[in-house]
Amino acid sequence: MPEAWMQRILLSRSFTYTILALILMNLVLLGIEVDVASGMPYGESPAWFAEINLLIVFVFICEVLGMISCFGARKFFCGREPWWNIFDFCVVVLSALEVTAEFFVELATSDMDTANLRVMRFVRIARTLRGVRVIRLLRYIGSLRTIIFSIVSTMGSLFWTLVLLVLIFYCFSVIITQSVADYCRFELFMHENSCPDELAQHWGSVGQSMLTLFLAISGGLSWGEALHPLRPVGATPYVSVMIYVVITVFAILNVVTGVFCNTAIESAGADREIAIMKQMKKQDQQVETLKEIFEEIDVDSSHTITFAELKEAFTCAKMESFMKSMGISTEDVWTLFMTVDADGSGEISIEEFVHGCMQLQGPARGLQVARMNYENTVMRADLNKMREEVVKFQTEMRASQVVRSPLPYILQSGPS
Repeated sequence: MPEAWMQRILLSRSFTYTILALILMNLVLLGIEVDVASGMPYGESPAWFAEINLLIVFVFICEVLGMISCFGARKFFCGREPWWNIFDFCVVVLSALEVTAEFFVELATSDMDTANLRVMRFVRIARTLRGVRVIRLLRYIGSLRTIIFSIVSTMGSLFWTLVLLVLIFYCFSVIITQSVADYCRFELFMHENSCPDELAQHWGSVGQSMLTLFLAISGGLSWGEALHPLRPVGATPYVSVMIYVVITVFAILNVVTGVFCNTAIESAGADREIAIMKQMKKQDQQVETLKEIFEEIDVDSSHTITFAELKEAFTCAKMESFMKSMGISTEDVWTLFMTVDADGSGEISIEEFVHGCMQLQGPARGLQVARMNYENTVMRADLNKMREEVVKFQTEMRASQVVRSPLPYILQSGPS
């Protein structure tokens, strides 16, 4: 009994939201502590934060230990969501180590030596890392989970996009830097003029040229500003920069954006939990809407719908349009009424109305088609069996008629 009671508490929605609230509060308190401690001597922090921090860590430890004790270590680490559980366990262990280290440092603060300061610095870093547990919110907020999951799914495309851009940066940088180097050496040899500062700043080396090309398409530098010093160098580097901008901005970046969007959409649609959340939300909205429709049809507030009330409701164009938007035909009201009236009582309850409309909406689904095929197969087998029994019965009837037919003739003729 205590174990079952503990499992109900740990799996309840109230307990889950309480832990999420503590995670958010812990994250907010971390920022407040940083702001308050910034005006205090090195190594010191507000006393009230240590008490609240200890309470939050204690709750986190109790949560993890309770999950392990109720469901077992194997189910906790290898169950339905092992990676989330392992992540929570590591963060909680890190938090426990942080509190323990801080306690021992406080005992040894009679003389704040360098070793204690290093330990305190580690404690601060560990405390900051605990805020990463806010990622757990992704499991319960569908929109946030969709965004993060889409970003993660585009990491592969991002890597190959960077490879392609680096190759383009390098190729154009070699062309432009070679032209600039030849120009600067020629000016130094013929006129003893040093290379202009703007050329050396933007195009002085292959690495600097690659950085300039990257800044030119990422908003860090106006490409016109980088293009202007190349005018006296010649047409080759000048035209190369313009071709580079046209290729990257109008072709590569637009194509990459389309690939990223397509990958993000496909990954979000393939995520099972996101699909479940969307379907459950859509179904809940439909159920609430159907309940409101039921109340509108039930004009006498009897909590049931008669055939007359349903027929009267469908005379309204608004009601008819809504039912058709759900894929439910209203042309044959009597058939619709008999289909929704599952118990055949002649009245439709709110449960029958909601369940019937949910079953009738849209085209035939795969499960319904499979069920019809199965019922047709069973019916066909029963008909074949019935036909065989009828044929067998007819054969027996003919045989009995053949056996009985000579008997009157023999009785009439008598012995010769």
